[in-house]
Amino acid sequence: MKKFEIELKWSVIYAISYLVWMFFERFLGFHFDKANAEPLFNLLFIPIAVILYILAIKEKKKKYYNGQMDWKQGFGSGIVLSFFIALTSSIIVYITFTILSPEFFEKAIAMSKDQELAKINYNIQAFVKNNIFDKLSFGVVFAAIISYFSKTKPL
Repeated sequence: MKKFEIELKWSVIYAISYLVWMFFERFLGFHFDKANAEPLFNLLFIPIAVILYILAIKEKKKKYYNGQMDWKQGFGSGIVLSFFIALTSSIIVYITFTILSPEFFEKAIAMSKDQELAKINYNIQAFVKNNIFDKLSFGVVFAAIISYFSKTKPL
């Protein structure tokens, strides 16, 4: 597990950041009167996610690979990071919409024009499933791009 210590650390930092973001969303009303706009507002977290991925991969390069990392090593680290982030952030999604804002789904469904479609999209199972898919897919893309720019240049 020591091999993935950095990725685990950054997945916890990501989860804490995501929880703070969820409080921010709630504070701004995206869990109440703007509940149907929450998925769009949540996309504004992407720049924060990119920064966290950059910091994680840079730390992996510096501390684990002693400053010498090729694209494949960085990408592998990013994939592992994505997996851990998918797990930890799903816990945050579950906590957010069962404890912090348990009324969110009812409000989002009530605000929707198509009630039947809203019932399919606004429930804890759909949000956790979408979170896992999003974190894995975005994570792969982030890892590939960041690893390309973080790799050690040949001399």
